[in-house]
Amino acid sequence: MKWIIRLSCLCVLTLMLAGCNQQEQKKATTQGDATEQPIEIKVSGKQVEPNVVLAVVQLKNPNEQAVTLTFPTSQRFELKVKDADQKVLYTFSQEQVFTQAIEQERFKGLETKRYEVRIELPDSSHPTQVEAMTIRQVKGDASSNRKAQSEILN
Repeated sequence: MKWIIRLSCLCVLTLMLAGCNQQEQKKATTQGDATEQPIEIKVSGKQVEPNVVLAVVQLKNPNEQAVTLTFPTSQRFELKVKDADQKVLYTFSQEQVFTQAIEQERFKGLETKRYEVRIELPDSSHPTQVEAMTIRQVKGDASSNRKAQSEILN
């Protein structure tokens, strides 16, 4: 009689372990899918006046399927303008005010969203490079920031 009880307990434990393993595999697959849906970022800069740079930031969903991004604030990207010595002349977030609320934005398949920023710099500055970085999470992935940079055209 004791061996029947032991055998039953062993079967129940085996079934429980098998079920837990399947849930872990599903969870790992779902998390893998989320990080394979990055948003591509592009940036370009043009000096439109002696002390004014026009920066264009584009966020693109390169996938056929839609993706929903979670932003920790209302800020969608960070933008920096640098000179030839890599000294930062301008930082977008230092001159803006963003709401401190988690926001979600949906990108349709292959959709591109475009943002223009007009940057006024001191007369003595000589900007040469613009750099942009995404501020977003893909389905909770906190390490999904991406960067782009470009030379400033005259």
